[in-house]
Amino acid sequence: MDAMRRCNQISAVICLLVACVPMAYAQDIEPGATMGAAVPPSTFARVYQHGQTGMQDLTKTLAWHQKAASQGDVEAQYKLAKMYEDRNSILFDDSKAHSWYRLAATNGHRGAQSRLGLLLEFGKGVAQSRVQAHMWYSIAFANGNKAAAFWRDSLAVDLEPYEILTAQILAQECLSSRYRNCGG
Repeated sequence: MDAMRRCNQISAVICLLVACVPMAYAQDIEPGATMGAAVPPSTFARVYQHGQTGMQDLTKTLAWHQKAASQGDVEAQYKLAKMYEDRNSILFDDSKAHSWYRLAATNGHRGAQSRLGLLLEFGKGVAQSRVQAHMWYSIAFANGNKAAAFWRDSLAVDLEPYEILTAQILAQECLSSRYRNCGG
C-alpha cells in the first residue's frame, strides 16, 4: 500500500511540474537564451497571449509575434494581422492588418487569404477592389477554405462577367506563380 501511495505522490509531482513549464519558460528564459534547443518566438507569443504567466501581456505578445513573423512564421503573421484588425484593441489599424494578412496570404495561409479578400472587398486599410477580393477568395477556396466560396459567390452577384473573369485569371496567375504574381 505504501508503494502505491508513493507512486501516486510522484505522479502528482510530475503533473504539477509539467503544468508549470509554460510559466517557467515565460518568466525565466530571456529572448535569445536557449535550454539545449532554441525556443521559437511563437512559443513565447502564445504564452503571453493566453495568459499562461498569470496575466495576458499585450506588449510582450505583440513583440514575440513580430519576432516570429519576421522570421517567416506564417501563423504569427496571421495572428498579428488579427490583432491589428480587432476593433476592440488598442492596436486597431486596418492598414497594418492588411499588410500582415497580405504577407501571410502570399506565404500560403488560407485564412489570411480569405481575410485579405474581406478587407479588399470593403476597402478596409486599403483601396477597395472587388476584383482583387474575388481573386483572394478564389485562392483561399482553392487552398481548402470552404467558407471563402460563400464570400466569393456572394460578391460575384454584384460583379460584371468581365470582372469575374479577370479575378479568375488573376487567381490562376497568382497560384501558378506560387504567390509571386498576385497583383497590386
